[in-house]
Amino acid sequence: MILKLILKNLWARRRRNAWLLAELILVTVLTWYITDPVFVLSYNRSLPLGYNPDGLLIAQLNNLPSKASGYSEEESDSLHTMQNLQRLLQELRNHPDVQCATPLITFAYPASDGMAMSSLMYDTIEVTSNVYYFLPHSGYFETFGFRGVDGKIAQELDNMDFENRDLILTEDLVQRLTGGTSLTGKRFFNTQGNDTLDYRIRATIEKVRTMTFEQGMGCRFEPQLRLQVSELESAGKLLFRLRPGVSEQRFLHEFRPWARKHLRAGNLYVRNADNFQQQIDQREYEWGVTNKYRMNVALAIFFLTNLALGVTGTFWLQTRSRREEVGVLLSYGASPNNIVRLLMGEAAVLATVAWIIGCFAYLQYGISEGNWFQQGEVTGDLYWINNFSLHFIAVSLIVYVIILTVVLVGVYIPARSISRILPTEALRDE
Repeated sequence: MILKLILKNLWARRRRNAWLLAELILVTVLTWYITDPVFVLSYNRSLPLGYNPDGLLIAQLNNLPSKASGYSEEESDSLHTMQNLQRLLQELRNHPDVQCATPLITFAYPASDGMAMSSLMYDTIEVTSNVYYFLPHSGYFETFGFRGVDGKIAQELDNMDFENRDLILTEDLVQRLTGGTSLTGKRFFNTQGNDTLDYRIRATIEKVRTMTFEQGMGCRFEPQLRLQVSELESAGKLLFRLRPGVSEQRFLHEFRPWARKHLRAGNLYVRNADNFQQQIDQREYEWGVTNKYRMNVALAIFFLTNLALGVTGTFWLQTRSRREEVGVLLSYGASPNNIVRLLMGEAAVLATVAWIIGCFAYLQYGISEGNWFQQGEVTGDLYWINNFSLHFIAVSLIVYVIILTVVLVGVYIPARSISRILPTEALRDE
């Protein structure tokens, strides 16, 4: 009964409602345009990294120049350099606040400034992936906190004996290569130039994201069996994890004087350490993601605030102008609650129709522009947000909640006010 009355009232006021409908359609399109990038960025940033950055610290590995005081020519060869690296690691691991530590021997590791990429082919499927190098038996997987998906824990991965061209893959890379079929223990061949390389998959770990603002493209971990001293000297770092409950701020404050006394071996030394999360934040800032995210959020807040004020004000005035009509309904025995439900029902129907039309209009724009789901070109259907239909439905529902909330707030307050006046007063005012 009330729905019939709502539709009758909307039709009776169709000229005025047509302007309201047009306004709401435009607002829906603009809300979609503003909300979508914030939604995508927020979703990507919320995805698990594949490791825990809390309590993770990183220190630059330095090498004395040949003309520096204390430089030893005898300690500069590969054998002594590796021995000195192990001495530094052992000193760091012996610190009572340190749980584990590992060397980073190249510029490529999660959230690093550099990146190494290579293609991997299984059967006829070729996939590009990030490449990370690690020293076997160095605590690399334990320190990062990577987790295996085939029953292996991080310590087991660190204790494995690796051969040349052994690989550890992330589960998203396996998914893209095989559709989810395990590759652990299997061999396959890749052709690089005139060479045919034989690879063996030793284990699979959970997804690891290189950058926090992207979904990731799959990673492969290769053991570095022959360490190049030049790489260690130019890009070497020490990564270590604090024990649970240890204050990072206190540790970093005390680290420099402690490192000056203990972290010197041959020509290698360490002076400072940084919070690993700060490196992640710095990477986001350098790539412009931080400013982009802040700008989108600020723009969304500004727009939605003005949207709320504009739409709420419009429906507030429209509702207040219906005092006479409300007075007539009250004189015929309508209760204040019935009046409120009627007016809010009309607004809800109007908002719903506008939302449907507005979303359909934006759908046409998105398809014509061809700029939907660029992120999904790499990760495919590994994440539900890259599914066209699911993405559109999710953002559309968010937009609907925003529009409906704003409209109903703009109606409820004045509707509640005018529904409680005396019928004679309402009619007299008019």
